[in-house]
Amino acid sequence: RADRKAQQQHQKVQKELCSDVQKQVHCIIDLLKELTDSEGAKPHCGKDMEEKVEMLEELIAADLPVQLLSQLCTLEFEARKDVMNLCSALLWPGLPKEIEKHVLEYLRYHPRICPVLVAGYSNEEAALHCGVVLRSCMRHVELVEAFLESGQIFELIRFARHPNIDISSDAFYSLREVLMEHKEVSGPWLADRFDEFFALFNPLLQCEDYVVERQAVTLLGSMLLDRHFQRVMRAYAGNELHLQIVMNLLRDTSSTIQAEAFHVFKIFVMNPQKPPRVQQILVKNKDKLVELLQTLHAVRTDDVKFNEDQKTVIGRLMPMTMPPRKVNTASDMLRVSSTLSVATTCSASEVSIHGLETLCRGSAGTASAVALPPSKLSF
Repeated sequence: RADRKAQQQHQKVQKELCSDVQKQVHCIIDLLKELTDSEGAKPHCGKDMEEKVEMLEELIAADLPVQLLSQLCTLEFEARKDVMNLCSALLWPGLPKEIEKHVLEYLRYHPRICPVLVAGYSNEEAALHCGVVLRSCMRHVELVEAFLESGQIFELIRFARHPNIDISSDAFYSLREVLMEHKEVSGPWLADRFDEFFALFNPLLQCEDYVVERQAVTLLGSMLLDRHFQRVMRAYAGNELHLQIVMNLLRDTSSTIQAEAFHVFKIFVMNPQKPPRVQQILVKNKDKLVELLQTLHAVRTDDVKFNEDQKTVIGRLMPMTMPPRKVNTASDMLRVSSTLSVATTCSASEVSIHGLETLCRGSAGTASAVALPPSKLSF
């Protein structure tokens, strides 16, 4: 009976706390709305404006946003939603410049914001709320830089395999925003952390979970066929382990996964600077690969380019022969293409074969290749 009474008292205190949090958060959100209208236009300046700006600066100085985020799982649903809306509202476009600058500096250099948001995925009640705030942060290049520097992207990849499909999908959504929202930042970062990233990302392509594999191979294609990830693409196409993974995806029972895998596979075939082991694997399996490629279909019925690329890749694969055995000379190792002309791309399915060859042209990237017995690479 004493335990039951204590539990009831705890619930009462928690309810009162949530109610108080909601009232305070609503006041702050209303204040933010007054500072900018729905179209992002600035309100009139004056003493009242200065007082509101000062109030928000005090809120940030008190570390209230991160403190609230760290306690999301203890709040009731409506209170969690209000905290999410508040933190997202702080990143709205159209806020006064001094507020925007203060908010970005606060989040950019806060040591806990990235770990708190990613750790939120471990709690089913707070996961989706943290995901919304995280994606709001990723609209700003400074915060993308901070997130990548924090190393929390590796934890985010792990949550992409969460057994809860809602959490897994939301983590993938956030991962895509981190990598694709400001590619001028994420592209060079990924090239520098290539091995570490793909050590965690590759298992997503091999987990035999349809939803996870489909999202992973789609994201992979979007990255590799974008000019900002040119160094990443070269390194990826130079690794025989990656070729094996993609070849296995081509054999998936899902036609959607097969079609998405094709957009990655064509990189290996069209690469004019194939490493010998990659070319050997392609030649060894080319008859079965050609037979398989002829059965593939585009995800969209109106995707004419898919059929064109399909024919081009098959045409390039059929006459392919084993590479000559030779040792690279010092001059070969040091030769670097002087210029690269790369077209901006939107998605894997929209990249032309000509554009792909242009992307591949240049000095080949390096990656730690894993030597696998040829028998494992045969269909």
